Amino acid sequence: MDTQIVRRVQVLNVPVDMADQEQALKAVEKLLVDGGRHQIVFLDRQRLFKARRNPEFRRCLREAALVLPISEGIIRGARFLKRGKMTRFDTFPFVIRLLSLAERLNRTVYLLGSRKQDLEKAERNLKDSFPTLRLVGRFSGFISKAMKKDVLLAIKKASPAFLLAGSGLPARDLWLLRHKKELQPGIYLWVGECFDYFSGRKNRRPRIDVRRLARPWNILRVFPLLYFWLLLIVHRIFKL
Repeated sequence: MDTQIVRRVQVLNVPVDMADQEQALKAVEKLLVDGGRHQIVFLDRQRLFKARRNPEFRRCLREAALVLPISEGIIRGARFLKRGKMTRFDTFPFVIRLLSLAERLNRTVYLLGSRKQDLEKAERNLKDSFPTLRLVGRFSGFISKAMKKDVLLAIKKASPAFLLAGSGLPARDLWLLRHKKELQPGIYLWVGECFDYFSGRKNRRPRIDVRRLARPWNILRVFPLLYFWLLLIVHRIFKL
């Protein structure tokens, strides 16, 4: 990570990067030319809690080239802790911009995730949307133990600049962390449900989903939120 472009701060002792989309894309361009193995992680409040209790995921964030917040809670928490103004990222639009960047710079992309039929549709739709994008391979995310070695070898031979991983990949970001050394240099990121959107299997919902808010059991979400803010207050009082 280029600290002149992106500044890394701690929110509840979890690393998060402060950058807007343009700064993040400039950082990605720099990562593409340094010949290293780099991971980008999208972080929400739930996974911030996971990093606090899971040493491996915390290491994943520490070693990540970019940790981009996708939760308003993290943005507000950073502001409350006086870490500065932080930008909330939306995974799907940012991944679209990464694909545009890959097309413009003539960089290669490998798709790993989703079910075979959906992945094939996603590939076709991406080729329609990005006619000159160099897609150098794909494999569904539901990988058996017997197939894992062959899949890793195929990705390594394809040597993509961007490895986009989606649904069905076991352990998500941690799978990429665990196998990073077995891959060629490049940029690796788990992109959530993006493959489902690429394939048309799912439609994009508005940021606030009224249907989800109406569910009675959502009252249980209040307790993690209260705990989150209690931790923020403690960290601010004691300047942790």
